[in-house]
Amino acid sequence: MQLMPQSLDKTSHQYTNSLQFTLQDGTQVLLRPVIPDDRERIQNGMAALSSESRYFRFFTSAGRLSDQQLHYFSEVDQSNHVAWIALDSGNPKHPGLGVTRFTRIYEEPTTAEMAFVVIDACQRRGLGTILLAVLYLVAEARGVQVLRAIVLDENTKVSNWLRSLGAKGSCKRGEYRLDRAGRSGTPSPNAIRRKLQARHRGGANSNSSI
Repeated sequence: MQLMPQSLDKTSHQYTNSLQFTLQDGTQVLLRPVIPDDRERIQNGMAALSSESRYFRFFTSAGRLSDQQLHYFSEVDQSNHVAWIALDSGNPKHPGLGVTRFTRIYEEPTTAEMAFVVIDACQRRGLGTILLAVLYLVAEARGVQVLRAIVLDENTKVSNWLRSLGAKGSCKRGEYRLDRAGRSGTPSPNAIRRKLQARHRGGANSNSSI
């Protein structure tokens, strides 16, 4: 499987869409597209993961990302490679809390390989669902019909969660397919869709809970 190469446009570093959400515990979270200046945030987020979380996401327990990995994770064209980051907007330094991304598959441009990670301190608070909902809507806008996740067999928490969202997969191969066309009625994507539509209508207040 070959992932689609990026065609990086430097103007894509300027983001116009950002969303503010309140997690179940009251944490204020800002979601926006990843930009190159997020390199340090992404590296710090890696350090905030437990060894198990690092292994499940990156298939390694290494505590730091290489320069090559940081370049890949932060230099994103937002077309063939899409990435959004969740920031703690209540902290003046806006540390990263989670990231979601997808990369188109070269042989199947309407299918993309997706990945997401939430630091351990913010897990089980609804952030993963929000990140996936954002990715779902961006995929819709980019013409991606299937989001495919590669999940380790022992990562039953994520595989069970994906199956609960309608993903079809094989535990033997560790591959799960989420057909976005079949999930248009899920609450989180619709709530985010309403926020985006409100912005385009004139910047309605985007701070609410999900």
